[in-house]
Amino acid sequence: MERLSDLVDLYEYRVEDLAQGRVPKGGKRALLELRTLLVQVRLPGPLAKRFRQADARFRALRGGKAGGEPTPLDLPTLLPEEPAPSEEAQGQEALRLLAFRVWRLFAAREVKARARDLLVGRREELRLIHAFLQNYLEYQEKEGFERDYNLSRFAPTYPIPPLSESLMDLEDPKVAEALLLEYLETAFRIPQDLPLPPEETKSYVRRFLNRLLDWEEAYGLPPKRDLLALRRALEEARHLGASEKEIARLEERLRKEAQEERRRELLLEEEKRRFRVAGEKVLALLNLLPTPQGETPWPEMPPPREVRENLATLRLAPGRIQLGPLVLTLSQVEGTWHLGLFGEDHLLEETLVLPWEDLEVWAVREGELLHLRLETRSSLRLYELLSEGRVLTLLLSPKKDYAYLRLLRALSSRLKGEFRPEAFGPHLAEKYRLAPKEALLDFARKGLELTQRRLGGNDPEPFLRELGRALDLEGEAHTLAEALRGFLGRRSPTRETLGGEVHFLSLSPEPLSLKVGNTVLFLRLRDDGAYVGQAGEVARRLRDLLVYPLPEGALVLAREGKRLAYLVTETP
Repeated sequence: MERLSDLVDLYEYRVEDLAQGRVPKGGKRALLELRTLLVQVRLPGPLAKRFRQADARFRALRGGKAGGEPTPLDLPTLLPEEPAPSEEAQGQEALRLLAFRVWRLFAAREVKARARDLLVGRREELRLIHAFLQNYLEYQEKEGFERDYNLSRFAPTYPIPPLSESLMDLEDPKVAEALLLEYLETAFRIPQDLPLPPEETKSYVRRFLNRLLDWEEAYGLPPKRDLLALRRALEEARHLGASEKEIARLEERLRKEAQEERRRELLLEEEKRRFRVAGEKVLALLNLLPTPQGETPWPEMPPPREVRENLATLRLAPGRIQLGPLVLTLSQVEGTWHLGLFGEDHLLEETLVLPWEDLEVWAVREGELLHLRLETRSSLRLYELLSEGRVLTLLLSPKKDYAYLRLLRALSSRLKGEFRPEAFGPHLAEKYRLAPKEALLDFARKGLELTQRRLGGNDPEPFLRELGRALDLEGEAHTLAEALRGFLGRRSPTRETLGGEVHFLSLSPEPLSLKVGNTVLFLRLRDDGAYVGQAGEVARRLRDLLVYPLPEGALVLAREGKRLAYLVTETP
């Protein structure tokens, strides 16, 4: 839309030049070619009106020329009014947008799993995707982009970012997920950016990546050494009869430069090999695009007013909707639509995902059209929280004056280069004992997140071994290193890796009882969150994660919406 507006602007400017007696920029032929393009394009209503007005002026100017030669690109002088889109066409367009949003939800779920596999090693795939996006967006703004299908005029300008790029935290899973999703969406739009068949999307991206990987400056290596100039200097010194010492100095310099150039060539070959392998993986990600661009079928979209067992497409109207085992409600309050599930209303925007037990309700909206579907949900987020909770059980243990929490803080400072043993002694334990439980939990979580970011892909064991000796906590340092190694591993946690039996239940406003060993806890869902506690004590708030101490260990509770998962861990 924005590109079409620019073309109409350009046409208006060129017609104005003609009316003022000036030769239009690019000549009259460029003006006629632009007019031909705009006639063939289906312009939206406002742009079509502007084009018709400018074209009427152009035809009047052309018709007023006495004895003017007929133009080689004579076009029909009558441009029909843009017909109003039919209700059926509008409905098809709305269904297409709904299908795209549903595909995007599926892609976001798949991208989350794929990103974990790419967050290892040197992350060549993510770095290559970043370079592709930067170069594509820049080339998109250059003249001739729309006609350069073979990229013969494309010259890369953005190299592949180094692994330590400060502007991009490639160790963060959320950054990786956003990068992959942007890559897919950019590839999805390529047939709209270029007059290119959708089936050619993958071939176009392949050509683009090949041009980028053939560019030696893409790898951030030192510039190529000028050995020829050194050889000429050596020959000239011999020819002029320079001293043996001077000639030996030049020969030694040439030998060293040749060695460095050979090392550079070998490194360049290795980098090219690694990134070409990464390029094939990057291209394989395009299979997630919907057909015919990729290999993913478009989501099934029932026509409007049709409700199936787990799918429905309908017009917005207040009422109840039976979707599988669920009864949903649609309501409108002061012009704003809400979707209700079990008495709780949720603002209905373009995309809404509501978890319910092992399912998710997906709601996507386009204008007055709403599409609903039930999808099997993944328990990955709950497993991630439980995995984090197991580490927090260690950190919150008061054993040896909160030895594990002190070690974690020491590790964070050591990675920053500011470690002093006396700053992490037993005196910190008194501060931890006096802190409210919720505040201490938040403090430990933030410390764990910061340490994870600073640690990157490094093994925590060598650092903690050093810190354990300095703080006389060698056994605890080894235990914490094992826990961190398991938690920071890039593999997704599972029921087996969590080391205990995982239980699930659904929260409700009515109190639920949970018996763990000899302890009975009560859980209740309220407007501001869930609360957990025993009879006669102040309930503790459960946002998304809580570690609740028990006589026989610790209870780790993870919450996502109304869904709750928990397991019992032993106290270290």
